[in-house]
Amino acid sequence: MSEQTVLIDDQGPVRLLTLNRPQRLNALNPQMGREMQAALAQAATDEQVRAVVITGAGRGFSAGADLSRFQAFAQGGQFLEAQRFTGLDFPRAFATFPKPLIAAINGPAVGWGFTMPLMCDIRLASAQAMFSCGFVRVGVTPEFGSSHLLPALIGLSRALELVLTARRVSPEEAKAMGLVAEVCEPERLLPRALELAAEIAAFPAPAVQMAKALLQHGAGASLEQTMAYEIQCFRAAMQTPEHREAVERMLAAIKAK
Repeated sequence: MSEQTVLIDDQGPVRLLTLNRPQRLNALNPQMGREMQAALAQAATDEQVRAVVITGAGRGFSAGADLSRFQAFAQGGQFLEAQRFTGLDFPRAFATFPKPLIAAINGPAVGWGFTMPLMCDIRLASAQAMFSCGFVRVGVTPEFGSSHLLPALIGLSRALELVLTARRVSPEEAKAMGLVAEVCEPERLLPRALELAAEIAAFPAPAVQMAKALLQHGAGASLEQTMAYEIQCFRAAMQTPEHREAVERMLAAIKAK
């Protein structure tokens, strides 16, 4: 049996998913894709999981798609396998994931290693990380929703520059352009990501999940559509026991002052 390519570790309400092909800089292969998709599906329905952190084993986050797979597809005429490997179910598992997703980018993040974190809600980077949207370098095009997400994050002109040059981006430049929220020393990256996830996980889960859905919806909707969906979620949140408990705690704290 092949080694598990996505490790799962629960730390209280936070689930840590670790890409586990360190000998290949965690390059994506079909097994990793299947395991990650299954892990996200499981985390989405597990009520004990309030937030998810994704990182890489070893010195890399992910070097992108495993080039040996591309070679096999090209040489062997494996059309159906190539279709499965590039199917939409995998990126949709990220795009529709209802809980907070935090990427702890611990090293080189190239190709899919660059675009997958764009699907995450918060991105933290190690000072030893490196980013490259290197698709044109190997004769393919950006994927995993990045042609929508990257211009939305950093603007169309800058996104085009990164894609068309496939150049390397330092963690400091990534933070300056808005690709990552924080840059941490290597030994602080994962503790900081888990700490941030735990802070979010401590809030009422229905409100957190609806807030995430709201912002995702609002990013692609008109103001009128956004306001209608906002009030729908706000009314739903008001009916949850978590909301009532949070209000009671806050009122009690105010009275205690």
